[in-house]
Amino acid sequence: MTDPASRSRAATETRLISAAGAVLMREGFAGFGVNAVARAAGCDKQLIYRYFGGLDGLVTALGGREGKTLAAAMQAHAPASPPSDYGVLIEQLVLAYLETLSANQTAQNLVLWELSAPSPALAGFARARAKMLAGWITRHQGQLAAPDGVDALAVNALLIALVHQIVLARRASQAGRAGSAQQDEAW
Repeated sequence: MTDPASRSRAATETRLISAAGAVLMREGFAGFGVNAVARAAGCDKQLIYRYFGGLDGLVTALGGREGKTLAAAMQAHAPASPPSDYGVLIEQLVLAYLETLSANQTAQNLVLWELSAPSPALAGFARARAKMLAGWITRHQGQLAAPDGVDALAVNALLIALVHQIVLARRASQAGRAGSAQQDEAW
């Protein structure tokens, strides 16, 4: 039987992590803070310090949740059949990650925040994301190996950075078009 206090703590932690994601979506990282998250969660800000050690711990927990969300979404993009060579495997990875990240605005916000204001808390999300991508490759790689003379880690890092660029540039472009349309309506 589960202790009611631990159930309450777990529920509160979940609520705080969800509220952190909602605040990040609504306010961006500029408006992200202990007070805003506590207000959105409907609880005392001291619980953020008690349960997560502060805002960095809460961001780490949010990053962990988003890493798991990305991992689950990436599983939907498992190859139907084993790839014929390492290049095809990496192509499948890039396309799967592009689609997965495009569909997850919270993860996009975390990547954007990570790129513009690196912090130890966000490094946890980067590690979770890297582990998820490496795990995806390992699960689907089989006996395939990168071609001789190819630094697979460097190439994969460039491809993942390219996915981030494409997704974030597309998002900025869409936001710019939406802002322009609103401005046109005002005239």
